[in-house]
Amino acid sequence: MNSNRAVRLGALGLAVSTSLLGLAACGSDDAGGGSGAIKVGVLAPMSGSVSADGEDMVRASKLVVEKVNADGGIDGRKIELVVADDACEAQQGTQAAQKLVTDKVVAVVGGFCSSAALPASEVFHRNGDLPFVASVSSNPKLTDAKYPGITRYIGRDDQEAPVTADYVADLLASKKVAIMNDNTEYSRAVAKSLKENIEKKGTVEIVYDDAIQPGQNDYRAALGRVARDGADTLVYTGFYPEFGILAKQWAQLKPGYRLVGGASSIDATVLTAAPDAVTLPDLSIISYPTASLIQNPQADEFRTEYKAKYDADPGQFGIFQHDAMQGLVAALKADPKKLDAKDLIKRLRDVSFEGITGDISFDDQGDRNAFPFLAVRSVDGKFAPAYSYSPDSGWAATN
Repeated sequence: MNSNRAVRLGALGLAVSTSLLGLAACGSDDAGGGSGAIKVGVLAPMSGSVSADGEDMVRASKLVVEKVNADGGIDGRKIELVVADDACEAQQGTQAAQKLVTDKVVAVVGGFCSSAALPASEVFHRNGDLPFVASVSSNPKLTDAKYPGITRYIGRDDQEAPVTADYVADLLASKKVAIMNDNTEYSRAVAKSLKENIEKKGTVEIVYDDAIQPGQNDYRAALGRVARDGADTLVYTGFYPEFGILAKQWAQLKPGYRLVGGASSIDATVLTAAPDAVTLPDLSIISYPTASLIQNPQADEFRTEYKAKYDADPGQFGIFQHDAMQGLVAALKADPKKLDAKDLIKRLRDVSFEGITGDISFDDQGDRNAFPFLAVRSVDGKFAPAYSYSPDSGWAATN
């Protein structure tokens, strides 16, 4: 990056490097140097099966915004959060996005389920490329559309899939693999990419590739079919509510194959839904560096502040929302007189800092550069890393 200068996020104490000079204003007066509150949208599933994650995203956002406002705001202007419920569904995602456009937010931070984030991104694009800071939505289509307004803080599904393929084929030495998705946009995308990456290995046979219906309470028929098809490893690419049920029934059936959950399978509720299953050595989950797994001073501070304010432990993915909101604050503070979409998009792409989730910077498409993964198991009633993956060295046992 050229013409970099450091920006200090006031009370957040976060040093951010960003290329910020020589940008021309092209938005409305409200997007520029106004005097009222700066409206920032939060797109999150506040209803539906993952509503707890939506609430977690809002709480993480508030931790950032309340600090900024207490320290004087953005050039004297307070940030006002405008929450829109996408319910993790396409139609409601479109409606939620339109609400945020109507409410005249300067940017949107959020997006949990790709099934809602993708149609929302189309609305933002059609409305002047309203900046969309995607915190958790990982579908490659989000940034492959090459809309200039999108910046993503989590890894992509097609980053997860080759890492999982290496884990299954190389580390576990699997020979016959079953792939199960939950028929959501996200889960199907990961499953498709995983199948392609496993087939490239040339050493593993895909013996099962099918979907289950979310919201059911009995998946024993599907688990039994995987066993009959001769799999030695089942990889589930869907969300944690169903994974908890699958894990419990897998342990009860004792089908003789390993169970591997994908990055959206990890949640504290799995520990309580399947307490006997999670302690078994044949169960593991491929995970992003989520809230309960990251060990660094920023993560410790986040967990402490979250617990003190909400009397609850943070969800697994709120840290990505926290980092994304910090990145937006950096871009807002860099030039608070120029908050129109064109100027803000440029600054959002140029943001670079050390967040809770690690080094944060972006490529020309808005995707985050090199992203870490973990393979976790249950230890003493909590998920803990057993292996870690880096793009340079592959999978290795954690200390």
